[in-house]
Amino acid sequence: MTDEQGWITSSYSGSGQQCVQVKPTPSGVAIRDSKNPDGSRLLCTLDAWKSLVTEARNGSYDLPTHLLEAPSHLLKPAAADLGLTAAEWLSAPDPGNIHLSIVFVDDHIAMRLIPTAETLVFTPDEWNAWLSGAKDGEFDHLA
Repeated sequence: MTDEQGWITSSYSGSGQQCVQVKPTPSGVAIRDSKNPDGSRLLCTLDAWKSLVTEARNGSYDLPTHLLEAPSHLLKPAAADLGLTAAEWLSAPDPGNIHLSIVFVDDHIAMRLIPTAETLVFTPDEWNAWLSGAKDGEFDHLA
């Protein structure tokens, strides 16, 4: 689904208000939280985006069991309120200098653009909607 400003959400996100949103830019892909459209955005290169989607298709970012059982409609904390310092971040193999990293922490998923510390936080429902769309090729036209 694409909104009037060009932001794309997975068809798995229902009304489009429960998902990772993406938008093509002249230099790559912008990523934001659909529930916070005026909040932080990650601006990644096409290579970083391709790596993220490839790893999503390979199952690298599938939810761990404890998150599959997390209650739906969780309140979302700010990134600063999660234990991200000691978290084990996942990145695509050989991601280069600029890449997206993912971490499963508490009952949430955080996405960070490296080398910046800009971070987005998603619920398991939001993440699964994006992940299902990525696996089905809904974002392939961005790469």
